[in-house]
Formats: sequence, C-alpha cells, structure tokens
Amino acid sequence: MVKVFRRKYRYAEKLQKSQIIEEFIEFTGFNRNYASQVLRGHYDYKKSEKKKRKRIAYYDSEVVLHLEKIWKILDYICGKRMVKILPEIIRKLEQFNEIDLTTPVKEKLCKISASSIDRLLRPAKRRLGRKGTSTTKQPRYLIDRIPIKTFTEWQDSQPGFAQLDLVSHNGGNVFGGFFHTLNTTDVCTGWTNLNLVKDKTKLRMLKSLICIKNSLPFPLLGIHSDNGAEFINETVLAFTEKYGIEFTRGRPYKKNDNPHVEQKNYSVIRRNTGYLRYDKPEHASTLKEMYTYINLYVNYFHPIMILKEKHRQGAKSIRKYDEPKTPYQRILERKEIISDVKNGMRIIYEELNPAELRRKINECQSVLIQSAAPYKKRKPENIRRKKELPHTVSPGRRDGLIKQNPNPFLEKQKIEEMRRAIKTLDNGRNQKR
Repeated sequence: MVKVFRRKYRYAEKLQKSQIIEEFIEFTGFNRNYASQVLRGHYDYKKSEKKKRKRIAYYDSEVVLHLEKIWKILDYICGKRMVKILPEIIRKLEQFNEIDLTTPVKEKLCKISASSIDRLLRPAKRRLGRKGTSTTKQPRYLIDRIPIKTFTEWQDSQPGFAQLDLVSHNGGNVFGGFFHTLNTTDVCTGWTNLNLVKDKTKLRMLKSLICIKNSLPFPLLGIHSDNGAEFINETVLAFTEKYGIEFTRGRPYKKNDNPHVEQKNYSVIRRNTGYLRYDKPEHASTLKEMYTYINLYVNYFHPIMILKEKHRQGAKSIRKYDEPKTPYQRILERKEIISDVKNGMRIIYEELNPAELRRKINECQSVLIQSAAPYKKRKPENIRRKKELPHTVSPGRRDGLIKQNPNPFLEKQKIEEMRRAIKTLDNGRNQKR
C-alpha cells in the first residue's frame, strides 16, 4: 500500500498531494508529518522495533542491602508503615553501631517512598502461612448482663479501652493441657501486651487481668472480649465491677467487632510463635522471656496505621488511615496521660536497641523450634509432569504470586524439620552399614 501511494504522490501535483496524504492517513493512522516523510521516502515504511531505554537505577544494590537489613529488624512490615519510622530507626541503629551508612545511602533511605520500598523488597519476600485452631466456647449464662459493642463504636476512644483475645498454642490438637497467650490491645494507641496463661480457668484469667491492669502505662478503663467462657464468667465480671472497668463484648461469630486485637493475633503472636504446641515448663519459660522482648519491640518500634474512615463507592470500599506512628509516639501525643509516665517511657526508649531486641527474639524462637517442633517422616513425593500453559496452573500456585508479609517463624520451623529429617536418614544409613 505504501509503494502504491508513493508512486501516486511522486507524480501528483500540489493539490493532489494534499488529498493523497489525507487518504493515506485515513488508512494508516500515521501522523501527518510522519506520513508525508514516509511518502517522500525519507523513512522506511516497515514497523521498526522499539528499543528499550536503559535506565540507571537510582536505588542501587547498596541501598537495597541496607533496606533489607532494616526490614528484617522491623519484622518484615509493609512499606507504608516502614516509611514513616525509617529516619528514626536509622538514628537508633547508628546510635548502637548496628548499621554503617554512607551519606548518599542515608539520604536516599530518608526520602524513599512506600511504593519504592515494596518494589525493592519484592524479591526478598516468600510465600508462607498456616492456620490455627479455635478453642472458643460460648457460655450459656451471664451473656445478657454484658452489653454488645460493634466495630462502628470504636471511633474517638480514649487510652485505656482495650480489646482482649486468647490465642491457643495447641498445635492443632485441642486435647490435653497446653498454654495460651492473652493478647491485650489498646484501641486508641495500639499499645499491645502479651501475657502467657497456663490454662483458661477463672483463677488464671483473673491473675492475667490483674497483671495487665498493672503493666499498662495508663489506667485500664474498659475491656472488650469475644463470647468465650474464659471471659464471660462471674470472676471477670466481679473484677470489672470492683475496679469500675467497663465490660463489653462482641456479637457471636463476628470477629470484626474485635478488629484491633484480631489483627495483632497474627502480626504479633503467630509471626513470633508459629502454630506449634507448647505444653512443657521449658516452653513457658522461653515464651515468657520472649514476650518481655516482644512487648518492648512492638510498642516502641513498630508503627501502626489506625482506620479513620471507611465508605463504599459502588462495589469499591475506600479506606483512609492516619499517619503511621508507633504506640509510644501516640502515647506521647495524648494529653490525657500524665507527664511522669511520658518521661519514664522516654528514658526506657533511649536505652532500647531494636536490633538487639530482634536478635533476642530470634534466639528464643530457635529454642522453641528445637524443643517443640515435631519430628516428621518424609514420604516420597509423586513427580508429576510440569504444566506448560500458565493458565492451567491453579491461581494459588502461579509463579509471581508472593505473599507480602512472610512469616519468619514458619520458615525457621521448616528448616529445622528438614535438618531433623536429614539427620534421621543419615543415622539409618549408618546402621545399615
């Protein structure tokens, strides 16, 4: 077609050339200037391949290396939470000589965006995750004496109104005795307190509630729980009436009524304890030691975002969050909390090293995995033909689908199980010889 139009255009007069160009543009969709040059023979009419522009990366490998190190110290949090605390965490790490940054790298890290953090950390993320077992049993009495509070009634809460939940460490087997973790999360500041509970008896729960009341940096004004019998009983109700604490509960089978504590069950507890069974005294001592480090690590160095508003536009749900801040920073901004408490927290904060806390937590995790991880026999796997077409692979197993928040505890547990399997196999071979 270009050859034909070139021949016509070459021997046409000036008015005819204008008509030929317009007709040529209508068929090809070319720009008028480019179309005239093609008809004159200045450009080849064949479609040329676009050359990819080589772009020099602004964030080089050294920036990514230090970013991954800080990301691991902060327990693999997302970029939106990490970007706000990055300058402060760099200052703390340099204070304790945990990181050595050059001036250009430090400037790049201090002005990096949240989307760039997620993009640079994407190759380092892996797919992990398991589910636990629920042991909540609804009581048949006292349920009407405790008022219901839904998820829409938590806006503008003062410090001291906390949500409670009990996480079981049964390893998938609900029979026999095992330990539990009482998770307490303040709605206003996000302050989280983990307390190990031996069982769900009334006496153990009462001791845990008293311990939580004394350990919070502000007065306990109200507690909110699910409908489990460990919370809905005369002992807990008498405790709240004695100290003037407001006691509310969520609706049955509505976990969204306890959104703040339910989110912490995974991001704080399961990510650090996994889904193993803990039922021995040595497990309890290690968990208690680890919880002392986690309470400091999460409350002083983990920024959180609190939902400000949520509305639906057609089929799309739009959420708006406030600026990411740590619970420690949110407490310093509250006028209800006295200055003596804030000054005491400032002294504690200046002496804390986030990298050292993370190392101690990792050491406790290694002890738990070695003592509580089960011995598994490796069965031979059937080798199947690899599917060639991408659309025939199930969506959950396609390459490239990477979970954004890997669970480091489960990865350590997997490595320990493989090490034990290899050791068992070597022992069997040596015996045969």
